[in-house]
Amino acid sequence: MNIQNNITVFSGDTRNNAQAEWTKKEGTDSYDKKSRTVYAGNFLKEFPLREKIQQKKAQAQERAMKIVGDAWDADKVIDDEIRQRQERIRELREDNKDAMENLKEFRQMEDDLREGFGVAADSEEQMDLELLKRDARGAELTKEEKERLAAIQENGMTEYQRRALEIDKTASYYRKIVASNNVAVAEESDVIEGIRAERNKYHPMLDAQAQAEDVLASARDEVIGLVTEEAKEHLDEEQEKREEQAEAIEEKREEQEEILEKREEREEELEELIEDMPVKEMTDLGQTVDEVKQQVQKVLNEANLLEEDIKGAKVDLNA
Repeated sequence: MNIQNNITVFSGDTRNNAQAEWTKKEGTDSYDKKSRTVYAGNFLKEFPLREKIQQKKAQAQERAMKIVGDAWDADKVIDDEIRQRQERIRELREDNKDAMENLKEFRQMEDDLREGFGVAADSEEQMDLELLKRDARGAELTKEEKERLAAIQENGMTEYQRRALEIDKTASYYRKIVASNNVAVAEESDVIEGIRAERNKYHPMLDAQAQAEDVLASARDEVIGLVTEEAKEHLDEEQEKREEQAEAIEEKREEQEEILEKREEREEELEELIEDMPVKEMTDLGQTVDEVKQQVQKVLNEANLLEEDIKGAKVDLNA
């Protein structure tokens, strides 16, 4: 990726042949003076970035897993609720199955009773018994049915009708169970359908997955920013070192120039001194060469010059 100051950051530890060749020439493996190219993989070795990056990745993965995990747990709670309601429906239906078996036995008892009394299934006595049953169960009756019921009660029930009503009264317990269970099954089914419809609206798992991916993408950007910042700091440090080195070289060069300039000045002074010395004094038999050298050295000492500062200066004693 490209950042400011034309710096290019390559992630990973692998470098191409050109970068390897550059390393041989420059003597470093993380900085290109001309292209200002930084290989982020090398910073993992040179700077404590690996731990930071691993920490960022671990934190992002933990957060992403938590987002997905929370959504999964919430979804699991919904699944568990649906499963519990489905189990409840299954239990209610099993209970109804047992109740229906009992009702079947009571109907058989009524049939046996009717046959024992010799009552035909389509007889008036049997029709009156069915009307008595409906009234006992709280059914709504028509005007004609109410008038017929009043006549039956006025004339009195037959033995068959009385005993059959007792059996039906006992069987009503199981009919109530079946009716109550059917209502509960319908309610549970409605709740399940409502939960599923609500889940289809929001897609919590898909939303959580997308959010987790955003977290990981954000972490990747943070890691890139971290590496980039370290790269820029490293480049700044390298640049500062190079500038300091260049400055030191420039100071040394100026110092050398100053020394050379002083040496030239002192050589000129020495030449002038030699020229001013009388020939007679220099050639006096009483004055040895060593004395001449001592006199010259005295002059040099007075000028605060070291002997090496005028290396190369020549004195022609025969002049």
